[in-house]
Amino acid sequence: MIKKTQIIDNETGKLCSTKVQYISAAFREDRGYLFWARKNFAKSFQDVPYPPEMSFDEIGQMAVLAKHIWADTNMLGYRGNGGVKPYNVEQIGQIIKVGRRQAYRFVNKMIRLGMMAKVKIKTKTRTEMQFYVNPIYFFSSNRIPLNLYLIFREQLDEVLPEWVKAKFMEIAQKQDLAGG
Repeated sequence: MIKKTQIIDNETGKLCSTKVQYISAAFREDRGYLFWARKNFAKSFQDVPYPPEMSFDEIGQMAVLAKHIWADTNMLGYRGNGGVKPYNVEQIGQIIKVGRRQAYRFVNKMIRLGMMAKVKIKTKTRTEMQFYVNPIYFFSSNRIPLNLYLIFREQLDEVLPEWVKAKFMEIAQKQDLAGG
């Protein structure tokens, strides 16, 4: 299928630009229907076991949280006033239906097990904590961006090809982000 977009000057009728995009067919006889192609999602991988220290309840709680991963970032977040906002620990507790103390215990355990990471972001006017889900377990995209690689580098290095790791480190060093 082809999507063609044209920009035409209203006053003169002159064609200013044309953009042609090739898009996947929504239905193919050999493959079926492309279901909800533009919705947010989080996928998990059958051949990746959960850490043995996780209970079935905790695995289920992580599956529930995976539905709250923001688009292509793997950050637990939502649309709020002023754009995308990260969930805090109390909000994570509300999502998985546990109290405040249980939420802190859960989040700390998931960080310790490498299921999640806590990232402190400082700007000129504020500091916020963001929680990211390890893409090895739940992933919201098809591509791992540099920042997500750097957050989970230790775990991702165990599964990524050498050339990918080298490419990420090359880019990080160019941007002075490699961190030793």
